[in-house]
Amino acid sequence: MSDDYAVRCKGCGFRWNTPAMAEGLRILGSCPKCKGELEYGTRGGEAGGAAVGGDPAAAPHMVLGIPRL
Repeated sequence: MSDDYAVRCKGCGFRWNTPAMAEGLRILGSCPKCKGELEYGTRGGEAGGAAVGGDPAAAPHMVLGIPRL
C-alpha cells in the first residue's frame, strides 16, 4: 500500500486523500466511520491551512453565486 495519503484511520484503515478532508477531519478529531484515531500522512498539510480563514474572495457564496429560490 502507498503511504501517499492525507489521513488514515488507525482503527478501520480507511484513507482520505485530499488536504481539504484532512482539515475537516482535524476539526472532527476522530474517524467518522468508527471513531478511531487518525494518522496524518504526506498529503495532510499543516493544521490551520488555507481551508480555514483563507482568501475571503474564495468563500463558497462568492464562488457559487447567489442561491436559487
